[in-house]
Amino acid sequence: MNKFLYFQRLFILASAVAILAAQEASPAEPAQIITERTIVRQNGYDFEFQTSDGVSRKEEAELITVGEHQGIGIKGSYSYVAPDGQQYIVSYTADDKGFKPQIRIVPSSGQ
Repeated sequence: MNKFLYFQRLFILASAVAILAAQEASPAEPAQIITERTIVRQNGYDFEFQTSDGVSRKEEAELITVGEHQGIGIKGSYSYVAPDGQQYIVSYTADDKGFKPQIRIVPSSGQ
């Protein structure tokens, strides 16, 4: 095989690999909001939403008093499906003691 033909085939192969990689890396359609709810109260708020790509989030917040200071205490969770097919669920609290997340992984049904 002559060098020209070899490099031509190599170029075609490299181009095909680059095109396939670009197709896989390009994002899918933008996610659509399936459900959404927001409530604002005098002493806090609640909200939740879910999108068509499997992302969801829910959060509750309330005014808290610590000593002479007022702040806000939050508890909530969010979840998403990672490219590996597993669902990640993060539950958290955030208050005067800091941010405390807990992560749970739900294996995909194909595993």
